[in-house]
Amino acid sequence: MPDLHSLPAGSRPDNAIRNNGPDNLALERFKLRELAEGWPLYRDHREWTNFRSIFSKDAYVYTTWTGRIHIDNFIKISKDGMDNGAHIMHRTHGSSVDIQGNRAVVKMKATITQRFQLPPTGVLVDADSDCRFCFFFQKDTSTDNWAAHFVRHFYEKDKLIPVDPRRVSDIQIDDERLATYPEGYRYLAYCQESISFKPKMDMPGLRGPEHDKLLGQVKQWLEGADVEV
Repeated sequence: MPDLHSLPAGSRPDNAIRNNGPDNLALERFKLRELAEGWPLYRDHREWTNFRSIFSKDAYVYTTWTGRIHIDNFIKISKDGMDNGAHIMHRTHGSSVDIQGNRAVVKMKATITQRFQLPPTGVLVDADSDCRFCFFFQKDTSTDNWAAHFVRHFYEKDKLIPVDPRRVSDIQIDDERLATYPEGYRYLAYCQESISFKPKMDMPGLRGPEHDKLLGQVKQWLEGADVEV
């Protein structure tokens, strides 16, 4: 029986440097955290040029509502979604940084909040999903600048909150349909499909095969492998 209280054996990048270490690497970790925090700070407020500066030329990101998508296409559909009334915000809660040579991975704890007018009653709700962003960074040794090549998320738990607490009784949920979505982003996915977005069903959660696969890719990336995340 697997140990549910520990990470999978062999998934820790033992040769990466994190915490303490030499002062120059503490500065590198600061740079990397600043870049990662640019996702919520820039995207939420439509600072698209600043947002694009976080990523490499051929970066890809994953979300529940896009799947794997090139960063330029992600920016385009994000703009379109905002123009059509999409309301997505983020709160950040801290980061960890692993560095090994010219590779780094930032895991940033955050809460994704998306507002919906939920059928059939039209009640306004916020779907809150607690997650960890997982940024795969590489340094350009000619400029000493870091850029994100991939961004994924561990979706860990979520909840649904009425914007007006007096309308909690107006929230009507199809329990059978709700149960079909992954636990870590169940309410978020339910609401997204309620407004005609087809959510992806295989995003990494708090545990499980997709979680362990992403951890393995983190280790491979830090060790210099060509990873197709």
